[in-house]
Amino acid sequence: MAWCAYGCLLTMSLLLLAACSSEPNQASPAAGAHDGRLVDLSHVVRADVPHPPGEPATRLYHDQAGALTHVTLGTQTGSLVQMVAVPGSDPAHLEALSPRDLVLPAVVLDMRDQAQDQPGFELLPSAILAWERDHGRVPAGALVLLVTGWDVRWGAAADYLDDPPRFSQAALELLVDQRGVAALGIDGPALTFMPKTGFTLLLKNLTSLEQLPPTGATVVIGALRLQAATHAPARVIALVP
Repeated sequence: MAWCAYGCLLTMSLLLLAACSSEPNQASPAAGAHDGRLVDLSHVVRADVPHPPGEPATRLYHDQAGALTHVTLGTQTGSLVQMVAVPGSDPAHLEALSPRDLVLPAVVLDMRDQAQDQPGFELLPSAILAWERDHGRVPAGALVLLVTGWDVRWGAAADYLDDPPRFSQAALELLVDQRGVAALGIDGPALTFMPKTGFTLLLKNLTSLEQLPPTGATVVIGALRLQAATHAPARVIALVP
């Protein structure tokens, strides 16, 4: 696949947002598309990125002039989105998602003080309830992002993949089954869940989540539209007011 697809997809998403707020036939400057900050939540794809067991090695091929021509990249390597759906769910694959499914309000739980230096950390329901006491109930349809600080290990694959932090099963059930969130994300590699109905999006290997406020940000998930795929590399961007 061509690496430019990531940037192209993001550019198209931002242009669409700008167009929706502009008058017909009226040009809008790029800076006017969003008045706040833009935060890139994706890792740079390099040949030495961490590889989960069974994933192919990442290879970047260049021509004689040094330009990238093609890549070998597993669908579960790098910053990515996974769609988990119960049997018979429609849609069942990433290609069938509506653009509305990929632009979500973010809820951010910052647990770095407990998780960054604690291998095997699990987010418990009690932490979610404590967050709700300060910020209100987690809204249905949101993307819940767990900030652990684990992304600082990205450059050391063995450390990054060894016993990373995660959502506990009870926390996942609270967020998806009781709160009705649409997606979950983490700045580490460990995130598995199967909803009782419909589908849920799981974002893994994110970075820079600590730059987002507890509420108010909107996240654009630039997932490659691969046929019949449940996993895809993604360029994930947060719009912060």
